[in-house]
Amino acid sequence: MTAENHPDLRASDLERERTIGVLRDAAGEGRLTFEELADRIEVAAGARTRGELAQVTRDLPTAATATAVAPAASGDVVAPIERSSVFGEVRRSGPWVVPVRSRWRSYFGGIVLDLREARVAAAEVTIEADSVFGSIRLVVPEGVIVDVRTRTIFGSVRQQAGDAASPGAPRVILIGGTTFGDVHVHAERLRERIADRLLGRGARG
Repeated sequence: MTAENHPDLRASDLERERTIGVLRDAAGEGRLTFEELADRIEVAAGARTRGELAQVTRDLPTAATATAVAPAASGDVVAPIERSSVFGEVRRSGPWVVPVRSRWRSYFGGIVLDLREARVAAAEVTIEADSVFGSIRLVVPEGVIVDVRTRTIFGSVRQQAGDAASPGAPRVILIGGTTFGDVHVHAERLRERIADRLLGRGARG
């Protein structure tokens, strides 16, 4: 190992940006969940050495070439999603693919979208959610930016997550809104949900 390649050497801003690009590409290829992407970008953005950067890409095919940024993966590979329900809840959770743009509608029912185990088609996705007589709940991993652009009529917006994150963090743009309902955005670790199951506490609110 040459001195130039020693893992204890300080990482540059350019090397951090390149590593974040590798992570985004890996997520677009379906190799990382949204939560894994957010976690690794947070580590990469705060990495002090080249060794720390290498750790977040060591299990990816591009780890050996982490200093070369591939073009961003195209979100056109994943078709847009459009789902609606009348007198029922619209829910999506567990492993699923979030396209660049999706649309969700519910009449007399709520909308619950859980992105923690999801895989994303791009580092920025737009979710349009509209509900009449029902609330909208968006669960995101920590370390994700959520740009809330919703409107409510006789309801409120509670954003408890996504207002700050590391540079280069994945972004969710939430548009649409509710009539006679609330919009709630919050973060929850996947491992917390698993612990709740094991301890019989049920789903968190």
